[in-house]
Amino acid sequence: MSFIVRLPLLVLLFSSSIMFAGCNSERATSPAPDITGTENLESPEELLPKVEQAIEIARQHYLASEEHSPWEIYHGMLAFRKDYQLKKDGKVVNALEWISSGPTFDNEPWFQKTEFGGRAHPYTKSNAFEGHKNQSLAILAMADVPLDHQFQTPDGPITVADIVANAQKEIQENEEVTWSLWALVHYLGPDAVWEDKKGEEWHMDDLVYMQNATLSNESACGGTHALFALAYARNTYQNSGQRLRSYWLEADQKIQKHIEEAKAMQNLDGSFSYDYFFQKSASENFQERLETTGHTLEFLMMALPDDRLNEDWVRKALSLLANDIINNKDEPVDYSALYHAIDGLVIYRNRMSPDRTAQLGSKNVPTLDQSKSEVKVLKPVVPPVIPELPALPPKP
Repeated sequence: MSFIVRLPLLVLLFSSSIMFAGCNSERATSPAPDITGTENLESPEELLPKVEQAIEIARQHYLASEEHSPWEIYHGMLAFRKDYQLKKDGKVVNALEWISSGPTFDNEPWFQKTEFGGRAHPYTKSNAFEGHKNQSLAILAMADVPLDHQFQTPDGPITVADIVANAQKEIQENEEVTWSLWALVHYLGPDAVWEDKKGEEWHMDDLVYMQNATLSNESACGGTHALFALAYARNTYQNSGQRLRSYWLEADQKIQKHIEEAKAMQNLDGSFSYDYFFQKSASENFQERLETTGHTLEFLMMALPDDRLNEDWVRKALSLLANDIINNKDEPVDYSALYHAIDGLVIYRNRMSPDRTAQLGSKNVPTLDQSKSEVKVLKPVVPPVIPELPALPPKP
């Protein structure tokens, strides 16, 4: 929507149970691994096998199609993309193939046809279907599921393109925008323009503006999801060959600010603050460290340029998180927290491995310089320190 009057204090109409779905975990006792200095910190070459071991442990936590919810299974797909596997009737199957076949949960279909195309089943209760609007579509984007991929519904098949079309029509200014931005910038690109169901025009930078305006420590999981979406959108914008400007530059400044805040609030053991970006705090509980360090590291792995991946503070966090997962492999775990943590480790592993490619932004948008499409990963340049900008004027 081309805003005539911007909303500096945009009000989001969500209950706290939806806003923080998956971000309030049960306590589990386990002291953090002792990583108080850098003298015993692994080299990048030593760290990578440990990260791989933690990833493999999580891979073996097979969820069961008969027992676990779409919300949990989607989080597994976030971590392992199209290769994610689960168990159905005791047999290991590909998760994407299974959810495409038309399964139900609580006697409700995973996918529905709509007036504007189709959608993943929306929120019903915590940890059942979606926790946030278009969350499922964002995870399909992260798995790079193509637009022509089909999902069965009781009324016939729909495609990813149908779900994208529905998201475009249903977009509203007074809603949480994180997963919509993440999904739509992937499938439509940073220059997309469309009309909603009211006939009002939207530009992708409207979504960037909304996310910039509503980002706070009160956002879902301390704002880490919003920051991840902003970093993914920024990377996609840069992949298209454009220089950061306007709301995209503001998004980059927020990303850089939160990178430095995460570093400043890091604990001596390598974990990140239990209060995210609000204040420095530590936790003696494995589940809490998994949740907060995992979410923060996931954002950092999407946001940091290549030349910062092996800074000591980053490796300390990676080592702490991998050790925690390995040392507590037999403990009960919140799958949302586990899979967001694993997503961060997977992105790091892929960025560090010469035979893998990390998805740090959409690969589907054209670039001004076609040679850029061959680059293994995006390498965003850390900009010089820029003074805090005054409030932006209304967008014409």
